[in-house]
Amino acid sequence: MKRMAVLALVLAAGAVAGCASAAPPTSAARPAIPPEFRAACGHPGAKVEVRKVPVTISHAACDLTGVAISYRNRGGAAVPHGGGGTGVGNSFGFELTVHPGSLDVTITVTGPAGNA
Repeated sequence: MKRMAVLALVLAAGAVAGCASAAPPTSAARPAIPPEFRAACGHPGAKVEVRKVPVTISHAACDLTGVAISYRNRGGAAVPHGGGGTGVGNSFGFELTVHPGSLDVTITVTGPAGNA
């Protein structure tokens, strides 16, 4: 009888330990948001200067609608309201695209700055 009580205790402890060992969700499961974008997520009218391009920001992780985004010496644009498939560019080579469906935002810079 004593052996059964010990066995039951060992099995119960193993079950609890098994539950406790489940790893919590990590940030790797979520798309990484570059630091310069974090404060602007969900804040129309905020301003972001992109540090590295190209970059795509997941709409599910960070809503940039109405946020003004720029890149050093290349100008910028505000993320438009509405659906995807919207692209904004300028003669300095700055390009901002809102992807249809996902509403993810991609910022790229192409060519030389200015009207070359």
